[in-house]
Amino acid sequence: MKVVLIVLSVLALLAVPLSILMFYGMSEVKQLVIREVDLQKVVDGTYSGSYHKGRWTYDVEVVVQDHRIKSVKNVNTKMDALHDWNESAEKAFVAKQSVNIDVVSGATLNSKAMQKAVEIALSSPPQR
Repeated sequence: MKVVLIVLSVLALLAVPLSILMFYGMSEVKQLVIREVDLQKVVDGTYSGSYHKGRWTYDVEVVVQDHRIKSVKNVNTKMDALHDWNESAEKAFVAKQSVNIDVVSGATLNSKAMQKAVEIALSSPPQR
């Protein structure tokens, strides 16, 4: 009985910080407002943007050519576990030619965080 109590105590001590890490920033990401970017005002170049909140960490590079999104790449390796989702999202930005995309059901927060990083990138000066 004593061993069971010790094991349960240790599990409880681990569960609290893990829960905090899992949910930290979730409400802020849910409330993000994604603003459309007028691609006609975006000059050719490579743009960088980031959005970081809790476990949602996106650093993107966006290539624009002839006022069109040619490519979007998440360059942050912390999100590599979502490689397939990232790839789908990157293709969706190019296909839709918009910051506002719908990618995968159940990935709403990842989608919003990545959209915000792309919005920030396209609202910044291009890299030299």
